Amino acid sequence: MCHPGGPGRPASYLDDLGGIGHTLVLLDPRGTGASEPASSYAFTDLADDLELLRMHLGAERIAVLGHSAGAWPVLAYAAKRPDRVSRLVLLTPSRKPIPQGGDEPSQDVLVKRWFAAEPWYASAKVAWDAEDFPAAAPLIYAADTPAVRAHAARPEITTDYAADFWSAELDPGDLAAVGVPVTIMAGDRDVVTGLAAPHVLADWLPNAAICWLPDAGHFPWVTHPDLTRTAIDEVLAG
Repeated sequence: MCHPGGPGRPASYLDDLGGIGHTLVLLDPRGTGASEPASSYAFTDLADDLELLRMHLGAERIAVLGHSAGAWPVLAYAAKRPDRVSRLVLLTPSRKPIPQGGDEPSQDVLVKRWFAAEPWYASAKVAWDAEDFPAAAPLIYAADTPAVRAHAARPEITTDYAADFWSAELDPGDLAAVGVPVTIMAGDRDVVTGLAAPHVLADWLPNAAICWLPDAGHFPWVTHPDLTRTAIDEVLAG
């Protein structure tokens, strides 16, 4: 079962996650895609929709993947219903709720460090500074290819509920209940997640491991489909 990020994006952008060899159930979060609006969009409330979908499917336990901001309803679900989760994959999880470390490089520092030598850097950095994220896609994807441009330009109907989504809090102490294996898949060129947040998440979870995806950004199945597919398949088969 896959929960997309955004927050407020329908799940279609996940595609088949590089062609993984498992059946994917893509959840459109409330208020996006084919799902109805709701009164609350806090990520802790979105977690309840995962349980409703599990019950609808008649599955005793489920493996759950959350991408970007979608990692947080997935974590909240696993903390609420650890008996219903077989394993978790947090794919380039959003670092927004994680406190910034004093010596942690900022996004702007990472952008310059990793990409200043790229021929597309100058125009992408102008777009980044203007918060024109479709035009800044090379910095977010860590590549500028036809596949990146097509994925970033794909039309979709989103819902802007970021403020409500992030109004919730998840106490790291609550994650002690998540005893199932958790794999944090992080791109080592992901300016959205950064390099420190995966380690903080791993420290919060009792049975977590980090899987680094070399040269990958925030959407690794777009730029490195074989690497992403193999990594996810190995985790789900474990």
